[in-house]
Amino acid sequence: MVVLPGRRRGFEARLERGALVLKTPASDRRIPLTAIERTETPGAGGRSFTVVLTAPRTIRPTSWTVHGRRAPAVEAFADALQRRLPVRDAAELRADGALLVTETPVAKPPADRHRTASRVAVALYLLAAAAMSAAGFLGSYGWFVALICWLFGSLAIPMRHFVCGGWEFTGDTWRLRTHGVLVEGRRLYAGAYEYTDLEGRGRRLTGTSEYAEQAEILYDPEGRTEAQVGRGTTGTLVFAVFVLIVSLAMTAALVALALAGPLGAWGVISFSLV
Repeated sequence: MVVLPGRRRGFEARLERGALVLKTPASDRRIPLTAIERTETPGAGGRSFTVVLTAPRTIRPTSWTVHGRRAPAVEAFADALQRRLPVRDAAELRADGALLVTETPVAKPPADRHRTASRVAVALYLLAAAAMSAAGFLGSYGWFVALICWLFGSLAIPMRHFVCGGWEFTGDTWRLRTHGVLVEGRRLYAGAYEYTDLEGRGRRLTGTSEYAEQAEILYDPEGRTEAQVGRGTTGTLVFAVFVLIVSLAMTAALVALALAGPLGAWGVISFSLV
């Protein structure tokens, strides 16, 4: 399959077995190669070509123009398409190729509210930074300090992932501690064990650092958390809680710093130690 990215996002041409597929954000148009008479290069710097369908002599043939981003890619795609077209006699009667074309509407995916909220948050964040920069250049130099605090506080965004990871780590460890079942596992190879659960099904645990021929495996019967070698969960739980608390504290401190800068520039709070 040969793919030609379109000039605009969501547009694409695909040369599949026996068909040319023109994809748009709204529909997929499938054109059998037997319905194509020839390809033509209309110009536009070599970044487009035209697909002309077969048609009887009495009617005007249907055609579509395919646009690409780069001229060499368009030329290579058009040549590949032309080579796959059937060879016809000039005197051969032509059918209307447009009748063989099928068009399928593309179902729009549901709106991703999380992505939309993230984009709005980023836009507001950049707008606030731009406003602080403008206020600093206009003479309110305290806004430069506020901008530095705002930018440094933006480290809370990646720290949020550590908070979520620590929370999941803590929850998984606690579930394994309270709902886990202990069985005996047999070593398959370095770092991998197999064991049988309570229902008689064989399972595997990989990525461990154990090398004993037999080991105790603690697993979750519902499969919501990953199993572990050994029955001890106290140390892991303490470490998970520690990671969660540290991540949460650092994130809160960065958010407080980001907000303290603008509030200080507005005079809402004061950093004076006197």
